[in-house]
Amino acid sequence: MLVRLFVMKGLQMDEFSGFMVFLVTCLLLGGIYLSIQSIVDAFLLPVVERIFRKKQPPVREQELEIAPDTPAKTIVPKEEIIIPQYSEYKHAAQQKAQEEQVRLLDNVLRYTGQELALYVEENEMKKLYEYICPFQYATEKECYKITPPIIIDSKLRPIDLMHFGWNIGNQFKKSGIEIATFIKQVFAKTLKGYEISTLQRKLRAEGNCIIKNKEEL
Repeated sequence: MLVRLFVMKGLQMDEFSGFMVFLVTCLLLGGIYLSIQSIVDAFLLPVVERIFRKKQPPVREQELEIAPDTPAKTIVPKEEIIIPQYSEYKHAAQQKAQEEQVRLLDNVLRYTGQELALYVEENEMKKLYEYICPFQYATEKECYKITPPIIIDSKLRPIDLMHFGWNIGNQFKKSGIEIATFIKQVFAKTLKGYEISTLQRKLRAEGNCIIKNKEEL
């Protein structure tokens, strides 16, 4: 402000010139201030901090006071930390998988009995159960070895057996070719006129049927 007054009154310049001089002066003084601040931060502050640190006495651990409301952190010695072994994790995972497989198989067998009880005799039903149990882990080649076939009531048509096969095979995450091979061997007499490739394509075919396709049993 003083420089502006000096320019306008002392040097007899107009207001615009005075404003420009005022602006340039502010920029110069701002730059000088920033330069001085940078010098102080870079050189003087570290010196001052070192001086004060030397004067401060070292703080001993015994002199530290813990506030009553502050929870103390407990450091557990490394020797007392129990790290679970890999075998424990593996055993737990295997046990969980086995329990899931047992539950799944029980659900499939229960569904089979409820769905086919009216169309399959008791001795044939037991044989069917014996075929379903290993089907959970069987491959396509192993399905070819299933014999003898199950005898069922003529009321069940091929479309019903296709739906039944897909319903239980889907629970076991079986492929279409594995399901088709399984029902072809298990119900060979009823499906004697069908190729495995045809059964695979029609596992979820729509039509008049007794057994419906189900995502969940």
